[in-house]
Amino acid sequence: MLEIKNLTKSYGDILALDRFSLDLKKGEVLGLLGPNGAGKTTLISILAGTLRDFTGSVSFLGRDLFADRSLKNRMGIVPQDMAFYEELNAMDNLLFWGGLYDVPRAELKSRATEILEMVELSGRIKEPVKNFSGGMKRRLNTAIGLLHRPDLLLLDEPTVGIDVQAKVSILDLIRKVGAAGTAVIFTTHQLAEVENTCSRIAIMDHGRILAQGTLEELIRLVGEKDIVEITGDFAAAPFSEALQDLAGNGIELLSVADGLAALAVSDTEQIPKVMDRLFRRKLAVTDLKIKSPSLETVFLKLTGRSLRD
Repeated sequence: MLEIKNLTKSYGDILALDRFSLDLKKGEVLGLLGPNGAGKTTLISILAGTLRDFTGSVSFLGRDLFADRSLKNRMGIVPQDMAFYEELNAMDNLLFWGGLYDVPRAELKSRATEILEMVELSGRIKEPVKNFSGGMKRRLNTAIGLLHRPDLLLLDEPTVGIDVQAKVSILDLIRKVGAAGTAVIFTTHQLAEVENTCSRIAIMDHGRILAQGTLEELIRLVGEKDIVEITGDFAAAPFSEALQDLAGNGIELLSVADGLAALAVSDTEQIPKVMDRLFRRKLAVTDLKIKSPSLETVFLKLTGRSLRD
């Protein structure tokens, strides 16, 4: 359904997308996971047609997305910034946007009523949107993107700044939309969102996809090794030097920065060996945590840093 090939976009000297390529099938829910600045919003903006001056190609439904203007109405866009009129009520917002999406007038109001019920706003349709909570506004934002029954739905961090209940509601809606046959890409930097929502996960950083697959497939990249996270009063360079000759013996240094390091170990019995090296070098350790392989540890292995960094 969607085929992206070698998208490249720069902002001056900053490379936001670096030969980015991706395929998406009908009904597939893809979570695009990455830290702030990974290029997620740039990708969504290009697909939505709001960014230009890039190279690469995008095929959607077998046609060139940027050459065939009729394809825009086959996509639903839910931007990170709210895209509605605060002074209007929910119904009037949907009627306005439905007109822009060329939803037939004969079915527009019934479709708006249906989608407002789907996003749990049917009881507030005549109330000005400016009175809505943050979570209600996010749900309305999502409703606008779904109003015209798109083949592809793009959501850019749709749960930013909302309460847990509203977040659960939106993620549940995303799952239902995918199950009904709409392909979905949604960007996030929240691990739990993609773990519980997506049929496929793509880990992105520095404008590129580093790995993609199901949650189980990604976790297999780490293997059976446990992850040891060490914090303390130490500098990165002496920490690396202390463990240098242990590499390849079931101990892998995944990331190290001043005061924080992460190792992968094939056997937790190797941890005392690591600690002995650190103590001999007088590197102060204040905390040590052992974690099982997870999406978080996959990200750490691929990027050398935690998603929250």
